Amino acid sequence: MKKFAIVLIIALCTVGALFATDQEKPEDFTPPTQDKYDNVLSSTFTKTSARISAMGGAGLAVFNNQDSLYINPASLGAKGLVFNTPNVAVTLYNIKDAYVDTGLLENVINDPNSITDMDYLTGELLPGVIGVLGASGNNKLATVDAGVGFKAGRFAFAVDSQVNLNTYVPFNGGTADLQVIPQVDVAATMGIGIRFMRDKAFNIDVGVSAALQMRAFMQSFNAMDALDSFNSADENFDPASLFITKPIAIGWAVPLTVGLNINMPFGFTIANVVSNIQLVNGGYNYVFQDSYENFIDDPMGVFENVFTGPTSFVAETPFCYSVGFGWSPDLGGWEWLIDPTVAIDVVDVVGLFENLSTNSFLSRLKVGAELQFFKFLELRGGLNSGYVSLGAGINLFNVIHLEASYYWNEFGDVLGGKDVDALTIRFNILWER
Repeated sequence: MKKFAIVLIIALCTVGALFATDQEKPEDFTPPTQDKYDNVLSSTFTKTSARISAMGGAGLAVFNNQDSLYINPASLGAKGLVFNTPNVAVTLYNIKDAYVDTGLLENVINDPNSITDMDYLTGELLPGVIGVLGASGNNKLATVDAGVGFKAGRFAFAVDSQVNLNTYVPFNGGTADLQVIPQVDVAATMGIGIRFMRDKAFNIDVGVSAALQMRAFMQSFNAMDALDSFNSADENFDPASLFITKPIAIGWAVPLTVGLNINMPFGFTIANVVSNIQLVNGGYNYVFQDSYENFIDDPMGVFENVFTGPTSFVAETPFCYSVGFGWSPDLGGWEWLIDPTVAIDVVDVVGLFENLSTNSFLSRLKVGAELQFFKFLELRGGLNSGYVSLGAGINLFNVIHLEASYYWNEFGDVLGGKDVDALTIRFNILWER
């Protein structure tokens, strides 16, 4: 039983966070007043795209099939038929510090059986990772995305879910203070794009997408305490017992995204995107729940309370206006051999003009490029706020799509404050024409 504890802790924490009933908020679970919950309260839901991540986060003016629902719905104006069922992405953070520099990755490669050795997992691997996460501030352990979707003509629909394991260490804290916050997002999104003057050299795409998003997160737990519990428990230990009584928060939001693309000769596109236009109370509407256990008494009351019950807290998430430039040249029928794409984005233009500086501009600048060979092999690279990103993809018979990307994120308050690297592996079964 203990050999599966690490897997079960993730699954049970996050699944448990989806269910609860209306109870008075406990005094020790006050997310609006505690810094460690800032990221999970109001951060916008973003589907993980291995392609965009590898291209430095740029892609507003690039066609992204069904993923355009979350990036730029105006790109749906280009007609097409896409079935993307399913798509799964796994992201691990702190790859270099936690797995490479500590020698953990080399050890697992040399001895693959060590990954199933409970003594190694709890005695070396996890403590090594936790030690890397001991620096103060926000960080992440992992993200898992799973979803289904399709695009028919200019209409697209998708249902996507995402699990995040967030971490937080108080200022001047250390490894012993590391807190883990499980978070679950579920989003149902639909969008449509329309192309005007489609027979002209210049044409315009206009698109809009709307989503119903639900988010749940659990009260943080101390990573070292949980690890000690695993080490000291017997073989019949049930990891769920540590978490089913913990308080949770569950909320919902209805964001809108609007896009406008200006398509020009020679494959140039200028994109304008206004995202995160919140239609209800300006953000996520949360209720705070006592525990998972109470779900057993009134399972239907959960959803009734979330949508019609009193709102305990609204986490406002302001809209964001971004611009993008893309170039996908028409090579006169030679795209089967080589198909290049260049993308440059400036995110949150309003925020940039409110704080004009070189640092502010660089933190919002995303630059990327992609080369596709024989409609089979994709090579990508870019700069995300000055951080390098790399990636590759393989498209097998236009049915199976495998992608990988390695990139850096900024988790600090300023550029260069806390850079965290990440590795994303994404798998799609799709059909596209």
